[in-house]
Amino acid sequence: MAGMSVSLIVSFGLGWLLAAAPSRAERIVPCKPDTADWKSAQEELAAFDARMEALPEDGEVEEARTGLMLLLRHRCFGLAREEEHREPLSWDEEHPVLALALKTWWRDGGKAYFAAQLESGPAGAQSIVIPPDLRVVLAREASPKHRLASLLCPVQAGACGAETEAWRARAEKSFLRENRRPGTFDEDEPPPPDCMKDARKQPARFRYKAWRGCLAGNPRARHVQSVLPLGRIRTPADGWLVVRGRRGHYEFCDQLDAYHLATGTTYHSSSCSSLVLQSGGTVDGAATNAARRSGVRVGRVSPERIRELLWMLLLEPEVDDVQVEALRIPVPKGLRVEWPANDEGRLGGVTGGVLGGSTAQTTLSWNWFPPGGAELLSGKFTYPDSWAPGEDHANVLMDEVESTLQEGCPALPVPVRELSFTREPGVNRIDAPKGVTKVQDARVGALVTWKPPANCAPGKDGG
Repeated sequence: MAGMSVSLIVSFGLGWLLAAAPSRAERIVPCKPDTADWKSAQEELAAFDARMEALPEDGEVEEARTGLMLLLRHRCFGLAREEEHREPLSWDEEHPVLALALKTWWRDGGKAYFAAQLESGPAGAQSIVIPPDLRVVLAREASPKHRLASLLCPVQAGACGAETEAWRARAEKSFLRENRRPGTFDEDEPPPPDCMKDARKQPARFRYKAWRGCLAGNPRARHVQSVLPLGRIRTPADGWLVVRGRRGHYEFCDQLDAYHLATGTTYHSSSCSSLVLQSGGTVDGAATNAARRSGVRVGRVSPERIRELLWMLLLEPEVDDVQVEALRIPVPKGLRVEWPANDEGRLGGVTGGVLGGSTAQTTLSWNWFPPGGAELLSGKFTYPDSWAPGEDHANVLMDEVESTLQEGCPALPVPVRELSFTREPGVNRIDAPKGVTKVQDARVGALVTWKPPANCAPGKDGG
């Protein structure tokens, strides 16, 4: 094997490398420390680590991929070959892996995972390591057809999107359970499963496999958390962001807001009321509409705050729940670290999360119209809070945007053309039996027909 060239090995196919078993022993166990096999495994691990250090973030991964598969072929990494079936330890030809993702995985726990395999000698492993998930990368090279393709920075981003790094840090901090707002997560979430309790129900030779499979398959056991993908997008710094929809429940406003990202120019059109309930608990639509108070407010908000809000709205669908770093877990007393060589199928399964909601929540739509006639981007999010961490952070950012409003003469005229391309997201029929399309269209009309006060000429002396 040592004399084979990498190209010859690749020609045989990586599938063959993993399919061919190194031994027909009844069980796969860790190598004994200081044996010839153990020392050679140390050397191969060190060599692969050096290769990963040298791999550029935008480099070719084929040789690194081959090296990883060869590492898994070593007898001392037999457990690693059986325990994990997540990428990159199981390679999916249809989903190319970028060097940035592979380097991040190796740095954040892949290396620790392999090193832990050499700590499990005959004295018994004191702990095992579960490697992190392979992170998704949003980058120009990898995602040419992505909905955000026009905004994606290259892997070697340089200054591209550099100002969004502080926004990323703030967002991911807000995603952590300890920082979530009350009512936006399961505050009575059950504890992680007792994996050893389930493992004891298995024959002795399958107990480690059952225990390890339970840990790997349960997000709570693996400390999974919500994160943004790797990579950056360019700062959305111009154009109009339009947000439409109902805010509130018993007391509410049907609202339309238009924000200009470069100047902070803001047009705010709302129609507010309170639900009038009839004796049976149903909504009296006519009485509710009769009590409406409508108006237009104009002025300026912080351009930086509105850009951060749009950045979060653009990336919210990309927020994913992953294990971001290696997790070291003590091995229960008396549990032998071994894997049946004749695999009889994986045990355990993935446990899903829980989603919540409230009748006080509504749906808002947003549309971004970039300058120069570029294709608009749009989406929806739940207001005023959400169990989806990206949406909930967007709500916090929107509150911050609105808190910076300074009423006055707008710097730019009403974006009439852009408003004509937006649509209201609808309201629960229980709260609005006849819908709110006419009300929302009236909010557009109020802005289109808005006249600036004396001594105010938007686009000339505004702002």
